[in-house]
Amino acid sequence: MSVRYLDNAATTFPKPTEVSEAVADCINNWAVDPRRGSHGLAAAAGTGVEKCRAKLAEHLGVSSESLSFVPSATYGINTIMQGFKLPPDTGLYVSPYEHNAVARCAEHLRLTKNVEYRKLPIHPVELIDLEEMEAQFQSLKPGLVVVTHASNVTGDILPLKEIIKLTHKYGGRVLVDGAQTVGLYTPNHQVYNYDFLAFSSHKALFGIPGSGGLVIVGRHDDVMPLVYGGTGTESRNMAMPGTLKRFEAGTQPVPAIVSMLAGIEWIQSVGEETIKRKTAELCSMLIDGLRAFQPEVRVIGRTSPFGNIGIVSFTIMGISPQEAGMVFAAKGICVRTGLHCAPWAHESFGTLPHGTIRVSPSFFSSEADMQCLLETVGELVF
Repeated sequence: MSVRYLDNAATTFPKPTEVSEAVADCINNWAVDPRRGSHGLAAAAGTGVEKCRAKLAEHLGVSSESLSFVPSATYGINTIMQGFKLPPDTGLYVSPYEHNAVARCAEHLRLTKNVEYRKLPIHPVELIDLEEMEAQFQSLKPGLVVVTHASNVTGDILPLKEIIKLTHKYGGRVLVDGAQTVGLYTPNHQVYNYDFLAFSSHKALFGIPGSGGLVIVGRHDDVMPLVYGGTGTESRNMAMPGTLKRFEAGTQPVPAIVSMLAGIEWIQSVGEETIKRKTAELCSMLIDGLRAFQPEVRVIGRTSPFGNIGIVSFTIMGISPQEAGMVFAAKGICVRTGLHCAPWAHESFGTLPHGTIRVSPSFFSSEADMQCLLETVGELVF
């Protein structure tokens, strides 16, 4: 039985051949500690890491000095949310569509540090009600606003530029969760002017799991590290280095970092628009097919005027997503079912407690994959 992988919002698979080859070359030839040794292999590892840093920084529209490598987007989000001290008389705001990387961290801060957080107001089409958001800020100024660039449930893109502009108007700073977007829908800093950005290697960058990035633009001395330890620099100093290297404690996952470099180079060689266009065409085919099953099938979201990153979430009347998932799995169709680690988002979309069936094709998916999935939906409906 062939496997049809349609869960790329979780982790892109398969990886481009160029990524696999780059990782294998690194592991076989120079996967040693960078910044820890004067021998040639350490120098090669350091060169590889810094080449990736420079390439990603260019893609993000920031300086290389602004980018730290961290184990994951979740790690980067926690570094800012737990390490940033809110200024007096300001509040923590989060969007109502956040992944548990944000939601659970906010709850942790509430329970352990008495930090009360507020959710940004919902808009039925544009996702965030900007007028109500400004009214919130007039009541309590924002110290930190945490917002996902795109919902991992529906793929809808939030009004990120407008949220950042409004937050800055009231003196706050913005942390963007770019786990779903950096790579193909990268929020370039020259356009969005965020303060912090966290992202992963294994999604839209087509890298392997184990790494990601944290961008801190401008002031960073008011953010404490989440982890303390060796950085390969200033070893006699018992304090962490004053540079952003203080967020890179421990041995860096060089193969995973190298995979991000290979991933972004592959994206640029194929063309971002080419990759996005194919995914959009597959999603359109799927949505058109699902609409033929209405009202038994309901497509969730996909209303944002700011676009969609290529995710289709839906429910089937009379059958839970989990039950449907077992049928899909039996046919070799890999989709995600349930809450997708984002219960707040499902509360916003009215899909609690069971969640949705989430389909997220990639450049390596095919029309045959969509057709097979639609045929299975037809069997479930009828």
